[in-house]
Amino acid sequence: MNGKLLLSIALSIFLITGLASAQALIISGEVNDATGQPISGATIVLRNKRTGMERISATNNEGKYSFSGLNNDEFEVIAFARGFGRVSKSLEADANSISFVLEPESIREQVTVVSGSRQEELRESLNTKVDVITAADIKTAGHETVGETLRELPGVLTRRGSETAGTAGEQIQGLDSRQVLVLMDGQPLVGARGIKSGILNLDRQSTFRLDSVEVVKGASSALYGSDAIGGVINLRTREQTSPFSAFASVAGGNFGAVDLKGNIGFKQEKLSGIFSLERHKHNGFDLNPATFTAEGSGFHRYDLYSRLKYEFSERFSINGFVNSYWNDSLGRVVGEPGIGNPTGQQTSAIQDNSQNYGLTADWSIDDRTNLQLRGYFSRFGEINNSQAYPSGAALPEGRLFEHYGKFDATFSRIIGERHFLQAGAEFSTNRYNGQNRLQNDRGEAETQVIWLQDKISVIDRLTLTVGGRFDHHSIFGSAVSPKIGLNYRLADFASLRASWGRGFRAPDLGQIFYRFNNALFGYQVIGNPDLSPEHSGSWQIGGEFNAFKRKGHFGVNLFRNDVRNLINSRNLGFVTQANVDALLAANGLDPILKNFIVYDRLLFVYQNLANIYTQGVEFDGSYKFPAGFMVSGAYTYLDAQDKNSSVANRYLTGRHKHQGHVKFAYSNFEHGFNTNLRASFYSSWWSTATVKGDAFQLWDLYAAKSLWKGLELYGTIDNLFDSQDPNTGTTGSILRPEAGRAFKLGLRWSFDRR
Repeated sequence: MNGKLLLSIALSIFLITGLASAQALIISGEVNDATGQPISGATIVLRNKRTGMERISATNNEGKYSFSGLNNDEFEVIAFARGFGRVSKSLEADANSISFVLEPESIREQVTVVSGSRQEELRESLNTKVDVITAADIKTAGHETVGETLRELPGVLTRRGSETAGTAGEQIQGLDSRQVLVLMDGQPLVGARGIKSGILNLDRQSTFRLDSVEVVKGASSALYGSDAIGGVINLRTREQTSPFSAFASVAGGNFGAVDLKGNIGFKQEKLSGIFSLERHKHNGFDLNPATFTAEGSGFHRYDLYSRLKYEFSERFSINGFVNSYWNDSLGRVVGEPGIGNPTGQQTSAIQDNSQNYGLTADWSIDDRTNLQLRGYFSRFGEINNSQAYPSGAALPEGRLFEHYGKFDATFSRIIGERHFLQAGAEFSTNRYNGQNRLQNDRGEAETQVIWLQDKISVIDRLTLTVGGRFDHHSIFGSAVSPKIGLNYRLADFASLRASWGRGFRAPDLGQIFYRFNNALFGYQVIGNPDLSPEHSGSWQIGGEFNAFKRKGHFGVNLFRNDVRNLINSRNLGFVTQANVDALLAANGLDPILKNFIVYDRLLFVYQNLANIYTQGVEFDGSYKFPAGFMVSGAYTYLDAQDKNSSVANRYLTGRHKHQGHVKFAYSNFEHGFNTNLRASFYSSWWSTATVKGDAFQLWDLYAAKSLWKGLELYGTIDNLFDSQDPNTGTTGSILRPEAGRAFKLGLRWSFDRR
């Protein structure tokens, strides 16, 4: 089945269901602030009071909005904007105009979310668990990287210190980074997924260009496909709304940290754009000077992002973006001793870079029908030059290149006042090639997809979402991933939700075609084309509650995730020409793998080894006190086990049974000052099946003060009380490669012409 056929099927379904004619009623109005100035980009929600169906729009540059193609029902209109409070008004039958005046308000920000169902909707109307961190949250907390931001969310784990100590693998509800899909504006970020254990370093992903970070919990394959069975992290970039804006920032700290950032944005008539450039630098660090290994690698990195949007009319627009980085790092490690290097000491210089290009066309065909077409291409390259120490002898060079291309189409239509139907088709291709990294130095796979979803307004307070996805993988065949979700609005201040979904994850190209041969240290890792896909099932049940005029918020979520045929690498022992046939047969491996094996070395092979589950409960809450004080927090209880393992080794490594976060914040807008104290708490955890890490806590402090005309001074102290691994300064094994207390002081300037 090819991409054109999938798209034809999707369009045919909606043309058949889209016979209902649009009505003539139009509802319009405008949104202003207390001085009478229009508010551009304000969010407007139109809710049908009979069926509960919601439509979302935004005000234009003049602060105006409109909804057309409506019947003569009664509607509720909700308006809110960043920095302003929420206002709700009822619109009686036959009325066609309603306007708003919004007052500044600093309580919990109202947000809309796109990642939960690939459509924009109110957070309170979601039927799946989605956590959101807004640009205001990021700024007031002083977060510089996505990894820092995610540490405040319940059920999400990223490793502190990995900005300089290697790669940072995120976890969602105990599921590892290989099962979690990281997106930017709905498109996958490519970074040698699979070849490098599926890890994308979120502690080197800057928050500078972001408008929000959305985290979808549970199996998301029905909407996002393979790699998303554990959840989705979607980084949403800013969209220019003012005629001109500019921003610049410079900061420095200990460990040689230097951060330089700048961007400009414009919007003139039909054309708008944003351009940003960043440079980041950090020295390496060594927690055990008595040993050769340096836990932190030094690096410097450049990030470039640009986005252009052209609106041909109110119904049709095209936007494109380029997102790139270039990174160089240098580190020291100790591997297995080998010929010419009896100590096993080596230095490693790694150069990696990535370029991502996207183009999107949005077409509002009529008042109830929309079509979106997207094209995306990404490339990743890495060159690893290592040398034996102190001889300087060159080790085998590693080269890896990945190319990923994708085209997708999404078609949506409102049917009556109860159904919002969506369908989509996708075609993607993924190719690897490299030296000393892949069998035959290359590998490739293609995926063709069709998905359907219907959000049904059952009654005015109850919505039901059903959907499914069909994937055809060029290597592993076909799979179907269904989902279902419910949302019940108890009242304007409370909602309950429940969702269930199935998902599958095809083995990535690294697990299929990997071939890493280390002659110096006497081992090799071989991919396995006979792997089976991973399959998952996920339950999420919870609710959101707001109180005291939305100054207080509380959320709870119970979850269960099951994954069978989990893929891991397995040590098969020393392989020789005499035992290779028996070794492969005993482990059910294809004899063709002999073509890629080097004898007289340890052999690691990817296999389906585990059936696991993760289950637990998440809590999060916040309260805005008078006089600018606010407290927020989160707690997660996690039970993560391997159902195939013995009782002694049943717990999954790298997980904390108890994890929590608390933040105390104060803001004084009149004097341009804000500060917060944040703490993260982690229980003891298994680093390996036999080695247990200690419980620990991390405290961070941030403060910022406005100086003059957009100029602001800010500073951070991360790890305020210098919490470190107990083996720091000894010859013991380091389980937490964290640099310790870190200081940073910076100046930033912003200008926004409205």
